[in-house]
Amino acid sequence: MPATILLCPKNDEESLLILKIAQAAGYPVVISEQPHGARLYNEPNLISRLKYADLDARRVAIVEMPGPAVEEELRLIGYEVIIIDHHRYEDMDRMQHLSSLEQFLNVYEISDAQLQKLGFDPMLVRGVGMIDRGFVWELKKEGIAKDDQKRIRDYYVDLMRELGSPSAEAVEEAKRAWEAREQAGDILIVKSRRADVKIREALSFVLADLYEEPPQVLILEGNGRVSLQDSDLAPKLHKAFGGFTFGQDRCWGFAPEPGRPAPTIENILKVSVE
Repeated sequence: MPATILLCPKNDEESLLILKIAQAAGYPVVISEQPHGARLYNEPNLISRLKYADLDARRVAIVEMPGPAVEEELRLIGYEVIIIDHHRYEDMDRMQHLSSLEQFLNVYEISDAQLQKLGFDPMLVRGVGMIDRGFVWELKKEGIAKDDQKRIRDYYVDLMRELGSPSAEAVEEAKRAWEAREQAGDILIVKSRRADVKIREALSFVLADLYEEPPQVLILEGNGRVSLQDSDLAPKLHKAFGGFTFGQDRCWGFAPEPGRPAPTIENILKVSVE
């Protein structure tokens, strides 16, 4: 396979593991420091950094950093651009069934035997990919044995801790918000009062311990961000309000911006019954 530069953020468990594997394999890598919501046009000195990573490489694989205009610029100067993504954004649809980790393994043609040679347990690696596309419940759907499910979950939590999340405060706030939950029809509503911690991921683990099948949960975080998890309504909310979808199009999220607040719970519930 021709040399391929990997351009990837390090902003969640999946991207962290992608980078770990790529670096262990010795692939040329450019790491983005952007948080969730990374965009290619916000990446500084991109061309020079790609050249520095590998002057002769003519392919670049870009992980979850959409930017069609910049992608076209890269093509015009001679790069083959490979998109690795599995989200639906307001301005483009890059939804895929496979997680970005699974796509990365396919693009670089990394087998289980190669993962082992690089020091990784293939079951754990592929389990992280499953969690990213369907969270813990995806492991059961894939027929993973209970012992392996626990190993995968523990490994995923270790990656979370390496990134510094969720904090003990986030876990406690998630539990508090869950105890104060409300319900509207089949949708559970969980509200956080704290803007300084993010509870969505911590809450997902709380739910995984309580439910054999994922419930529909509408989450309002203290910073104004809203999300609906594990619901067929996700594409409908995306169409009505924008934002983004993930988790095989069964999760929807909206991050507020100055002058563009997230839709209210009342308006979300109104759309859900239309």
